[in-house]
Amino acid sequence: MNKVQSQIKNIAKWIETYVKSAKLKGVTLGVSGGIDSAVVAGIVSKFTNLQTQYVFIDIGNSEIDCKCVRELSNNLKTTIRTIDLQKEFNQLVKIFKIKNKMALANVKPRLRMTTLFALASEKKHIVLGTSNADELYLGYFTKFGDAGCDIMPIAHLNKSEIFDIAKELKLPKSIIQRAPSASLFDNQTDEQEIGVTYKEIDAYLSGKKISLKSKQIIERLHKINRHKLVLPLKMNNKNR
Repeated sequence: MNKVQSQIKNIAKWIETYVKSAKLKGVTLGVSGGIDSAVVAGIVSKFTNLQTQYVFIDIGNSEIDCKCVRELSNNLKTTIRTIDLQKEFNQLVKIFKIKNKMALANVKPRLRMTTLFALASEKKHIVLGTSNADELYLGYFTKFGDAGCDIMPIAHLNKSEIFDIAKELKLPKSIIQRAPSASLFDNQTDEQEIGVTYKEIDAYLSGKKISLKSKQIIERLHKINRHKLVLPLKMNNKNR
């Protein structure tokens, strides 16, 4: 058994152990068409005996997302339920009267989180998260959105390890080869938005030397987004 196979086996066992200890029946996973959720789905589908519920929540997603989800469904020989919330999102936009692009974009992952927890609760499932080590270090996720979950089975893996697992699982090439994207808006890619490549982030987290500019971007994002990684601050008696 090589390193990648060992990682897959350990993740599958960890998920199964958690579900059993929680005395629940299975797992619910939001599938996006991206590599992170595909890897988690692949591990659960191929290496566990858990009851599963895969859901693609479409809120104006690209055709590429939809195509990748279809191909993942065929690859895993399993059903991925599609729920279209575009009308509901549009209605919220009208109600909120918010013009800020990112503020509106972040409503989408929070809608998905709400939906996944409702669906999981009905089936007595846990919600699986799909954040990786790079995203968590940078705070590159929506607070109480895509990071809203019960457990994070790939949070210890960097992006290159995610790709290695995807190849080992023989996931669709369309997913492995596409540019990573949170699909928050048209033509958005992670690396373009962050300003640093995942290769550089992986190198930084491994203690390797990268360009000064990239190092400064990574450290700045880590600093300003640390609030996303801790529980809400509580006022104590001394502050009363």
